[in-house]
Amino acid sequence: MINAVTDFHSLFGLPDRGVRAVCTTRQTGRRQGVYQGLNLATHVGDDLKVVIKNREWLRRQFNLPDEPRWLNQVHGAQILEVGQNLERDSADAAADGAITLVSNTVLAILTADCLPILLASCDGARIAVVHAGWRGLLAGVIEAAVAGFEGAPVCAWIGPGMGPCHFEVGPEFKALFPEPGLLLSKPGQRDYLDLPEAANRRLQKVGVRQIVQSERCTVCEKDTFYSYRREGATGRFASLLWRTLG
Repeated sequence: MINAVTDFHSLFGLPDRGVRAVCTTRQTGRRQGVYQGLNLATHVGDDLKVVIKNREWLRRQFNLPDEPRWLNQVHGAQILEVGQNLERDSADAAADGAITLVSNTVLAILTADCLPILLASCDGARIAVVHAGWRGLLAGVIEAAVAGFEGAPVCAWIGPGMGPCHFEVGPEFKALFPEPGLLLSKPGQRDYLDLPEAANRRLQKVGVRQIVQSERCTVCEKDTFYSYRREGATGRFASLLWRTLG
């Protein structure tokens, strides 16, 4: 689903349920310098006029049914419930996920190393998006999002993020992520956290059985994704999800 609208349920071998998804890259757009490409974040120091133009292009390019509900992501576990009558400004509330039953409402997550996670009930009735870095995982953001499905079977896509090939961490992470296999050791070096696998295990623990990993590393793929770990000052790409059926 990189830079193309995808029938979300086809990723899991399921019939089309009217759920659409897209994950953008930095390969489009005319921006140069540290924000080169299609930066969609207003909080990273980029020219606001350019970001607004990028967001306008995004909506036209992918024929989005509405302006995405952008969040103020804070590495916590708050999930915003987006209803039919929700005021537009409330979509900028501090939250690291959003969930909705409303069709043609576009949910969005911005990332540049943390994991974007897209969730949908297997019948397509409800969707959610999650911003999951290591802090969010420990805070319980995945558990909070899945709880919003009220026991319905859920499909999950774990998007591009920093892989264990680059996620170097300090010794304190041994206590934070004590499960075997989540910290990978290299001779003479510090440990490396497998963030996608940590998210995968948490999804499984709350009953999600249909999980697809993108297996894309934002640090490795310099020409495709923004990476805060690699670049410091940089842009953000977006992962979007919406329902087309009532």
